[in-house]
Parts: sequence; structure tokens; C-alpha cells
Amino acid sequence: MAGGGTWTELEAYWPAEEMVRDRERLRGKIAEAYKAAHPAQQDPSAADMTSWSESVYEVATALKDRGLGQVWVFVEYRVHPQMNPIDVVLAGHHPEGGLSFAAIELKQWGSVDRPDPTKSTKGLCVECRKSTAGQLCDQCSLDRVYAPFYSSHKKHPAVQVRDNVEALKRHHSMFDDRYVHLVGAAYLHNLKDQHSQWINQVMPCPGIRTFTARHPAKLRDFLQANFSPKDGADAAEAILERRRSTTLLTSETGAVVNGHTHFSLVENQLRAVSSIMDSVRKPSVGLKKVYVVRGRAGTGKSLVALTLLGQALRGGYEARFVSGGVASRENFKRSAKGHGNKFMTLNKVADNLGLDEVDILLCDEAHRLSERPMKGSFYMRPGESSVEVIVSRSKVPVFFIDGDQRLFDEEVWSEELLIEEIMKLRAEVVPIDFDRPLRAVGSSTFDTWVKHLLLGNPLPWRAGDDTGSDPFKLYYTDSAPQMEEFLQSKLDSGASARMTAGMCWEWSDTTGTQPDVAPEPGWARPWNAEDSSQSADVPKRHFWATDPGGFNQIGCVHTAQGLEYEWGGVIMGPDLTWAGNSWSLDREHVKSKAIRISSDDVLTQRIRNAYGVLMTRSIRGTVLYTVDPATRQLFAGLGVPKLST
Repeated sequence: MAGGGTWTELEAYWPAEEMVRDRERLRGKIAEAYKAAHPAQQDPSAADMTSWSESVYEVATALKDRGLGQVWVFVEYRVHPQMNPIDVVLAGHHPEGGLSFAAIELKQWGSVDRPDPTKSTKGLCVECRKSTAGQLCDQCSLDRVYAPFYSSHKKHPAVQVRDNVEALKRHHSMFDDRYVHLVGAAYLHNLKDQHSQWINQVMPCPGIRTFTARHPAKLRDFLQANFSPKDGADAAEAILERRRSTTLLTSETGAVVNGHTHFSLVENQLRAVSSIMDSVRKPSVGLKKVYVVRGRAGTGKSLVALTLLGQALRGGYEARFVSGGVASRENFKRSAKGHGNKFMTLNKVADNLGLDEVDILLCDEAHRLSERPMKGSFYMRPGESSVEVIVSRSKVPVFFIDGDQRLFDEEVWSEELLIEEIMKLRAEVVPIDFDRPLRAVGSSTFDTWVKHLLLGNPLPWRAGDDTGSDPFKLYYTDSAPQMEEFLQSKLDSGASARMTAGMCWEWSDTTGTQPDVAPEPGWARPWNAEDSSQSADVPKRHFWATDPGGFNQIGCVHTAQGLEYEWGGVIMGPDLTWAGNSWSLDREHVKSKAIRISSDDVLTQRIRNAYGVLMTRSIRGTVLYTVDPATRQLFAGLGVPKLST
């Protein structure tokens, strides 16, 4: 049941054939589902009931007429409480293979006129409403229609379809995969008036068609071009399972561990949890199995680790969570109320746990581990390697690793060396790969773009993407104050936002109050504080990314890695600049302990890794600011939009 003033998912979906056969019965079922999902348990309106009885029936009939009765029809589909419901989402298989989906906007309009400010200015933009010449701007001319029954202008139905398609991409992990087909269309099933047919002769949104009752075959052709007769039950299951939360993981940790959360796992994550938990329930005979989960930033490694921790604890098993990243571990520990003692440092694992004492030991951010457990920043304990500590103390050891996030000289465990060390310990390696980015609202475009950018093989932003605008927003700017103002506006609107920088300014202050980071004249901000900070307005180091007040300091890779926020700004300093066709390193401006790395090639790689970490912390959008004019020109040349005032 719905509660707390928000919608829950409206669970109303059937194959098209069943919707045609049981029209009246299912209309009642849709009404029941609507009431159950409504925040106030409200009954649907008469207009809603008419739409389900007529509009949805027309779409289902069109599918059945072309032999597509096993395509599933989702009614009033809503992924997120803040998202407008989509009249119909179709789920099935594409004729050329792969899953196929369509977002359909339904209108019962019997007539519609071209936009005309002499009839009404209601619904037009501010400029058109104020115009004394009675003219329309290009935008209103294209994406507005005049609806005489409302006596006002409305969005062209195709514009609503575009908004619905973008909402699906933003809120649903299904559409991370570029091999999934997603199309949109509007259908005006009552619009037979000959003088209104102009509406399907304009296309305000590329690729989105508008169909009317006067040309019923065109809708049927569209459906047949995008769906095959194959049973779409697996497509229906997929769209139900992969709803994505845009909630930050740190605020949801307790719910994840306790087994009730907004987050949904996708296929390879589900398979990983299932296979690892099978090993916990029934440990292998013979060689110990050690799981190595590999994936780039934002592919859900920490989410799976926390999910496994929760499942194991709820099953009565002994489970512990360690991490090479201190900030992420401490944030997860604080958020997992009632389970804080399950989060341990590697030193405590080495000292306090015996051989095979726990059923499962989860090591997040394994790429941050040093060769042996460390005490302080410079002293490594003698004896066992870090990998041996984890493998030997648990019946089912699990490592989560991303080799592209190694930053400093002591972070020795690449994926290859980790696997080699495990095999030296006479254990069997079970590799699992996560290849789908989920953090940046599922933008595989952004993940690919960052990867190629930092490898020195940059790609145009959104090159060749004809599926609509990318759900992740990327900008560059030549003004640090402008970046700060933009991110402050996101913070003011209720989103989380942070600014980070490469470690190429001196760290003279540990209180988070002295402006050490000064990328341009007239603008400087303090680094994040150390954990010794006593100010109520300045978060301690480990909680810079999550506590109020963190926006007033510049975070570094230590405090950002393994964590996330909705909007991020990245300040690139003079340590890494673009030199025509490759990245150029300037050791003079490397102010972190990475300077201990003697090889210029390795140091350049680690500095690139650091910026990659900073660029991939955001789940909605990133602003890039660099002190280097040539690097700014690179961003402009790649088609990255410049942040406007």
C-alpha cells in the first residue's frame, strides 16, 4: 500500500491479447492498482477510466491485429514517485533480436489546432505571452499545439513522449544497455478530423512519431517494426526487476544491509549475489573458492558487497566487511545502524580473527590495499600479505577491485597480481565481471567518455548517440566561481553537491577553514578538514562527502573515493594538462604522496586514475574546470557544453 505522501509502483500489466479478451475485467483491475498505488488511496477519475477502457484497448488491439498479442502492456507506468506516469509502456522482443520497449503517450483529443497566440497565450513561453506582435518563437511554433477543449496551448504529444523516454533512462537501469531497443510514439486514437492531421506532419522531437485514428495502419506498421511475435514475458520481468533508485548508497546502507531498500540489482549483480551466497550456505569441497569481482567505478561493487553482508547476517552467518578505502568504510559503518561491529579495519581482521573464523569476508576497494596491512601512512606490518589475511580468515573470501582506481605507490594490487597472489595461496579464483555503469544515472556514454579521455584517446561527447539526450549532464567551464554558483543552485534545490580537486595545491591547514586551493586569482577555497576538526560547520575528513557543510571545502581523492553525490565539480590543476595529442605530467605540481612513484609513466597513470575517480563520483552531472587553456579547448572541441551563466 502507498504511504508517506508518495506514489508506489502501479502494478498493472498484461499481454496485449489478454487485455483485448478481458477488457472490462482488467479495467477494474487497473482501477484497483491505481488506488493501491495512490498516496491517498484515491479512486481514479472518470477520464482515467475512459482512457483505460478505450485508449489502452486501442493499442492492445493494434498489437493483436499484427500478431503481437504476447507483447506486454504496462499501464500508467511510473518508475519513480516524482516521475509523471507513462500512459503505456510496451515490453517484448525486437524483430532483429534483443529486448524491445516503447513508451506510448495516449490522447483522446477529437481535434487540435496549430499554435495561435490570437486564440490564447496560455501555455506559451514568457516571450510569446508578452509579444505585442502576436508572433510565436520557433520553439513554441514547433512544440506547442492549441487544444480548443482546454482553451489553451499544450505540449505537442511528441514532446511528452520525449520527456517520458528520458525519464525511463534516468530512473531505470534497463536502459543502461545500448542493446536494448527503446522507442516512443504518441497515439491520438479519436483524432479523425481531416483538418487536424497536420499534427503528424511535424516532428518536434527527432525519431518520435505521432499517429492518429485517420491512419490506423501507420501505428500498426510502427509496432510491427519494433516488436516480434515472440512471448515478451522475460522483457516484462526485466522491466519490473531493474527499477533504479537515485538514492545515495550511503544514505541507504542500513536498508541495504537489513534487506529493504529502493535499490534493485541488475542481472550480473543478481548472479553474483546468488552464486556467492550459495558458497556461503554450502562451502566448497577441496580448494577454497575466492571470488574476485571486477568492475569500473559506478558498476555497483559496494552495493553488492553490502547486499551480501546483509543476506549473510540475516541467514545467521558470521560476516565482516573490510575496505581499502577508509572514508567509504566509515560512512557505511555509521549508516548501517545496529551492524557497526561488522565493519572492521584490516589490522583488526589480522589480529582478532582466526583461520576460517567467519563464513564470508567482503573486501571492498581491494585496489587500495597495500602489500601488507599498514599502521599509519608509512609503516607496513611484517608477515602476511593483505590478501593472505582476507583469504585465510574466511571460508568465503570476496574481493571487489578496479585496477583503474589505484592511486599511490603502496597500492600494489592490480587485478593480475591479486589473482596471482590468491593462486599462490592454493585457492581457486572465481572471477565475476561487472561491466554496466549504474552511478551516472546509468550513462554508459559518460563512463566510456571518461575512460577514453583519460587514456589519451578522447571521444566526442555523445558521438553517434541517436537515442536522445544522455541522462547524465556534463559541462565544462573556465570560471571556478561559475562552477561553484551552478553547484550551489543544485544544493539549494535539495540535491547533494560537492567540489573536488586534484592534489596539486599545498595542504597548509587541517581545519578546513584556510583557502589553500587557489586555481585562479580571486577565488580560493579550503581543503577538507582532517578528522581532528572541532568545528560544527566543518565535517571531519571521512564524512566530507556526506555531512552538511562539505560543500564549503574542496574534497580530495582520499575523501571522495568509494562515495558519491548527485552533482560534482572537478578542478583539474597544472599536474595534468593536454599537450596536443596526449596528457602531459608536471611533477612540480604533484603535492600528494603519489610523488614517491619514481617512474613518470606510472605516475602519469596514477594521476589520470585520480582524476577518473573524481569525475565518476556524481550520479546526475559533473562540471569540469581546468586551469589549463589547452585542456579547456579539448573539452570544447569534443562537444562538451560550456556552462552558461
